[in-house]
Amino acid sequence: METGTQPSETGAIVLDPADDVAVLIAGVEAGAFVKVSGSDGPLSLTVRQTLPMGHKIALRALSVGSPVRKYGEVIGRLTEPVAPGDHVHIHNLASQRAVKKP
Repeated sequence: METGTQPSETGAIVLDPADDVAVLIAGVEAGAFVKVSGSDGPLSLTVRQTLPMGHKIALRALSVGSPVRKYGEVIGRLTEPVAPGDHVHIHNLASQRAVKKP
């Protein structure tokens, strides 16, 4: 993957205009610029970690406790702050979709 000032051809998509994250459509290397497509038009983000396809990246800075929306629905709350382009996954997101067993 090329890094530099130009967005990569591979990118990420925003599934709903209310989303706080985009979903990668291909794997990326840390430091790569990724073109994000969504209803608000194109956006370029620097991905801060090497990530596989299908993982989520933050679209904007979010603080601890912030709800995270994907598909236009809250999928969880952040357990640590994230910056634009940060990986959002189980290491920093407490899921609200997981079923807890007693």
